[in-house]
Amino acid sequence: MEDVRVYGDVSGLSPEDFEEIRHELPFEKIVYENGVLNVDYEGHFIDIDDFLEEITKRLSRDGWAKVDYIDHIDWKLTRYEISNGKCSAHEVNVDAVLEPTKNEDGQR
Repeated sequence: MEDVRVYGDVSGLSPEDFEEIRHELPFEKIVYENGVLNVDYEGHFIDIDDFLEEITKRLSRDGWAKVDYIDHIDWKLTRYEISNGKCSAHEVNVDAVLEPTKNEDGQR
């Protein structure tokens, strides 16, 4: 199992801003279409603070973001949300989020 999984969506990022930051994004998978950036990463621990700070500065007035950071070692999920030029973070029950992804045998 990998140490962390990070995934989320960012809406309201201009194509120009995306082009300026795209090569500095710490994620394995990056898709940008119609003003929405989708990011995904699974691997060793990464720091996403710089990413969150940069996105917060660059989002349009009505932009928003939601990024989930799952720590598989400590088994906790931190949900980062950005709106109105502010970034907030709160812990979410990992089991409640991942429970719907289990198959019929109870395996992930």
